[in-house]
Amino acid sequence: MDLNERTFELLGNRLSELEYMCGLNDTVSEKTDYVTLDLLDSSLGLSVQSVDENLELVTSAGMPDVETETENVTDTQEDSTFEFVRGLQNTNTRRKTESDLRKFNDYLTKNGEHRNPEEIPVYDLDMHLARFFMNAKKASGEDYEPDTLKSIQGSVNRYLAEKKLNINIITDKEFKHSRDVLLSKRKLLRQLGKGNREKRADPLTPEEIDLLYERNLLGTGDPKSLINVLYLNNTMHFGMRSRAEHVSLRWGDVQQKVTSTGEEYLEYRERSTKTRTGVTSESRSFAPKMFENRDNPRCPVLAYKEFARRRPEQMNNPESPFYLGVSRHPEKAWYVNQPMGKNTIGNIVKVMCEAGGIQGRKVNHSARKTAISSLVHAGVPPTIIQQLSGHKNVNSINNYSTASNEQQRHMSSILTNYSSSCSEPPVTEFDSSSSSLDKCSSALPSTSVVPSSNTDDIIHQTLTEI
Repeated sequence: MDLNERTFELLGNRLSELEYMCGLNDTVSEKTDYVTLDLLDSSLGLSVQSVDENLELVTSAGMPDVETETENVTDTQEDSTFEFVRGLQNTNTRRKTESDLRKFNDYLTKNGEHRNPEEIPVYDLDMHLARFFMNAKKASGEDYEPDTLKSIQGSVNRYLAEKKLNINIITDKEFKHSRDVLLSKRKLLRQLGKGNREKRADPLTPEEIDLLYERNLLGTGDPKSLINVLYLNNTMHFGMRSRAEHVSLRWGDVQQKVTSTGEEYLEYRERSTKTRTGVTSESRSFAPKMFENRDNPRCPVLAYKEFARRRPEQMNNPESPFYLGVSRHPEKAWYVNQPMGKNTIGNIVKVMCEAGGIQGRKVNHSARKTAISSLVHAGVPPTIIQQLSGHKNVNSINNYSTASNEQQRHMSSILTNYSSSCSEPPVTEFDSSSSSLDKCSSALPSTSVVPSSNTDDIIHQTLTEI
C-alpha cells in the first residue's frame, strides 16, 4: 500500500471516530490504529485537545437544525399555496368575507375582546358569536336583514377555515348555542317585517317582449336596441348568468359556424367564472348554440351579423370586448373603440324595461329566468335545461317552475266555476304550458324523453319563438 492510500485510510478512520464522538455513529472500526492516528493528527497540525476544542465549539454552536429548516420551508410553501388558492377565489366572495370580518372584529373590539377570532378559545368564540347575532346592528342603528346575519356566519366560518382551524361554526356541536341564537334572531326579524322585501326577478312575458320590439327597445334598427337584443340572446340562448360573464365576454368567444347542411349558427365557448368551469364542466356537456331562423325577423344570427357589420374594424380582434360603448354620433359610427362599462351592462334590462313602461322587478336576471321558465313550461326535461343553464344540481331548476300568468288564470277559472252543485271541480285538460307558449310546445317531441343529440335544436326552437 503506498503512502497516499494509507493516508486516505487513516483519514477515513478519523472521520469514523469523529462521527462516533459526535453521536452520529454507534461503532468504531476495530482496525482503528490510534497511535497512527495521533501521528497523522500531528502531521496535519491537529491534536486530541484541538479536536476536542473543535468538537466543543461545534456542540456549543449547535448542529444545523434540519427539522426547523424543513418546517420553515414547509411553512413558506404552504403560505404560497394558500395565497395561490385565495388569488383564484371569486373577487366578490373575498370582498364579502373581508367586509363581514370587519363587522365582527369591530364588535369584538367594542366589547373589550382584542384577540383575533382564530385566537379565541372555542367556548368564548361561541359566546361572542351568540352576542353578536343577538345585538349586532348597522352603523345607522338599524337591524341587519335576516339573511345578512346568516351570510356573516358563513364569512366567519370561511375565515377560520383559511386560518387552518379544525372547527366549523355551522356544524360543530360546540357552536350550537350561537346557531340557536342566530335562528331565533332571524325569526324575530322576520316577525318585525325584515326579510320580506321582494327581491326575486320577474321573467319577461312574451307580450312584454313583443312590446319592447314595438317600441324599438329591442331590434336591429339602432345601436342601443341592437345591444339590448344581443344581451337578451346571449343570456337566453347561451345560458349566461352574471354580469361578470358578460363583461368578460370576448368577440372571439362567439363563433359563427355552418352545419353540413348549410345552416348557420353561433357557438359560445365559455370562459371559467365562479359559476362555470369551462365547456368541460360536469353540468354542461355541449357548447351552447344559436341557430338561424330565416323566417323570423328576430333571428339571433341575423342580429349578430348586423352587430359584426357595425363594429369598428379595430375591435374585431378575438380578444376584443364583445360589448362596445354606444357612439354619441350614430350617424357616423354606431359604436366606439371602447368596451361598454360594467355598470351599463349590469343595468341593460332594467333601463330597457323602464323605458318601455313594463311593470315588475325587471333586472338582468329576468332574461335568464325568462329562458329557463319558458323551457320548463314548454316541457323540456330539467336535465336538458341544466346543460344550458349550467346548474350543478338539477333540483335548482325547480326554483323556476313557478306558474305563469296564463296557468294561474286557468287555475282561477277552475276554482271560480266550482260551485256547491258540483261534487268535484269540472274535469278539464290543464295545459302545462301557457297559451302564449303553445307554439313553443308544438316544436317539441311528443315524448317526455328528449334525445341528448337534439338538445341544441330543442332549446333553440323554444327560445326563438318567445
